[in-house]
Amino acid sequence: MAFANEHITAYAVEATEFPDLARRYRVTGVPKTVVNDAVEILGALPQDMYVSQALAGFLPAAGQPEEQPKG
Repeated sequence: MAFANEHITAYAVEATEFPDLARRYRVTGVPKTVVNDAVEILGALPQDMYVSQALAGFLPAAGQPEEQPKG
């Protein structure tokens, strides 16, 4: 997704080289994807399922008011 859209940033981290970061995000298996600290995707998924779950990290949480554009 980050390759296809300049507004998305992605990082790959080797969990054994960064144990504090792995603990912070509770990495118990790979691959693990964390989107905006709100959505966690563990394991390999078919592309359509992965994209829909990843995009959920960009949607307002249920019960949370949407942020209004400024200006």
